[in-house]
Amino acid sequence: MINSKRSSLFSWKMQSNHPGFTIGHRWHFSFYLVVIVLSVLCIIFNTGQTIGLTLFLGSFQHLTGVYFVTFFGAFAYGSFAVLIACWFGYKGQITPAMREWRWIKYMFVVSIFDAANAFLTTFSSQGSRVPPALIAILSQITIPFTFLFSKCLLRKNYRWFHFFSVCFVLIGIAFSLVPTFKRMHDGTTETGLKQGLFWPFIFILGCIPSAIKTIIQERLQVKFTEYARERREKITRYSVSYFQAVETTFQVILILICFPLDIVPNFGTSTNIQQWWTSFSNGFKCVFNVGHLPGGRCPAAAGTGILYIISCLQASIIGTFLTDHISSNWLIIVTSISPLLSTSFWFVFPGINRWAGGDATNAWDIGFSLGALPIIFIGMVFYQNGGSDRQSDEETPLIDEHPTEFFW
Repeated sequence: MINSKRSSLFSWKMQSNHPGFTIGHRWHFSFYLVVIVLSVLCIIFNTGQTIGLTLFLGSFQHLTGVYFVTFFGAFAYGSFAVLIACWFGYKGQITPAMREWRWIKYMFVVSIFDAANAFLTTFSSQGSRVPPALIAILSQITIPFTFLFSKCLLRKNYRWFHFFSVCFVLIGIAFSLVPTFKRMHDGTTETGLKQGLFWPFIFILGCIPSAIKTIIQERLQVKFTEYARERREKITRYSVSYFQAVETTFQVILILICFPLDIVPNFGTSTNIQQWWTSFSNGFKCVFNVGHLPGGRCPAAAGTGILYIISCLQASIIGTFLTDHISSNWLIIVTSISPLLSTSFWFVFPGINRWAGGDATNAWDIGFSLGALPIIFIGMVFYQNGGSDRQSDEETPLIDEHPTEFFW
């Protein structure tokens, strides 16, 4: 049995009486230990997702477009999520209360914002539209968006520690981008907008649904816990696996329905329906290495695809867990570390970076990225010392009376 009343480093004030988690109702783990481990894993899998996407795209060598990658990624990890949810349903951990329409509506709305984020950011991330140097900067706009919309939609209760936290995180991110800023100033990196000045704004627009989807996700989880307690349900936490299965299924359907976006002039990557179908079918042929397509690296597509899909699935599951037991704001702070680690990865493995067609990195990149980590870490400590940002935790703490089953 592993248990501790308090961690010297992470001591969420409102969760100080959290009874922890169990596995199979036998092994007991403290709340602090689980959150620390899952936060670290969230960083790792989000880093793997970033690296995996670059490698996956590099496997095709222009045989397919970003639409196929968007669809196939959602379809593949959604299929795994459905299988996992079926198992937990068989074990009786997906209750009739979770299957009520009131919660399915939330998941459908989340899927809309998830699909919007995928389309807007993926289609605008091509180097000729928004250069990588600008993407590294613009992607961090998700952090202030998340805090702002959390205040508006969830009526978060922020304290000074929370504001200091955001400041330190943003300072850390800005510090990590110093080499990028220098290259832009010196003119040694590509910053030209070859396909129009509006693409950076489309990328920023894509960051908004990314922030909103985690906030609506948290709202569902908070509302369900309150609802389940009122009805004295045996399970008071919404199933992570069921949420991922339903939300991703909706997302895949939406992406499939919206395939005409890929042939919209000046937005999509296909000029007509025939080219779209050729690109789409080539993607499947390359992933499963059939048809002997010329010019690609199809034997590597399956491996890079597995890395990307597993990372997506695990990052989504862990992220859903963290928004339930802490908040969407904590999740966005944790994931802000991932780009720093992916930069370090490309520096340590330059051969893989060249193979994937990534931007060259040097000692300045890794030095500033690693130097930003303690600054962001200070921001994380500030955040957790501010206590819970949920008003409901002050009025009716969302802490279970008994330990929560870890796998559900």
